Amino acid sequence: MNSRLITTTLFVCALLPALPAFAQDRPGREGMFQGQNGVSASGVVVVTGAGVSLMRDFKLEGAEGAHVGLGRNGSFDAGTDMGALQSAEGSQDYSAGSSFNVSDYDEVWIWNPADGTPLAIAKIN
Repeated sequence: MNSRLITTTLFVCALLPALPAFAQDRPGREGMFQGQNGVSASGVVVVTGAGVSLMRDFKLEGAEGAHVGLGRNGSFDAGTDMGALQSAEGSQDYSAGSSFNVSDYDEVWIWNPADGTPLAIAKIN
């Protein structure tokens, strides 16, 4: 009986580092992208105090030169620009830095800096 307990304990301990990958809950506030101005967008975004993470299901079609930033109540705040979109699909992270407080915002925007138009917006909880 003791050897079985030891084996089980060792097995569980070996799996502990992998547990976050299996977790269903993501830390932070979440939202789903909706395309704007004829652009197709989908996927989950997670916002934490550190910044914005687009999840692996993220996809944006019909937009070039897009940037990522934050908005509040339907208005984009240009001071939250976190840089150019790294890819039109898949997981990617954007740092908020220290120039603004992420918790002050309720939307993630993917926008065109050339003319200020929104390409995709995700309301976050």
